[in-house]
Amino acid sequence: MPKIKKIWKFLPYLFFFFALLNFRVILITGNSMSPTLENGSFAIVDKNLFKLFEIKKNDILVFQKDKEEVVKKIVGFPNETITIENKEIKLNESQVYLLGENLPESIDSRSYGPLNSKSIIGKVVLSF
Repeated sequence: MPKIKKIWKFLPYLFFFFALLNFRVILITGNSMSPTLENGSFAIVDKNLFKLFEIKKNDILVFQKDKEEVVKKIVGFPNETITIENKEIKLNESQVYLLGENLPESIDSRSYGPLNSKSIIGKVVLSF
């Protein structure tokens, strides 16, 4: 068998292994990200590749808060000054500010303050 056929035969296994290392599926619980992510829906989270590309404002991230994984959108980056509810918040070199989509029902950085950027677990790349 020519080498190219062997490579093509091996590619699905390589793709599966790559996906296992870099992505995972999570269940969305609660209404804080509604209507973007509804309670009971699923999201695919990129655990590693997001570190290679720029995270943009309003990207949806999964982060570690205490012992819980939380899903919110990023609105403030390290070394930025942002205005939330008529208050200016200065983020230091390691902080990010995250908010839910459904502000009346979301417990987010407005409640617990800015988070360390090292607490980011991944970026939501797809939901269903």
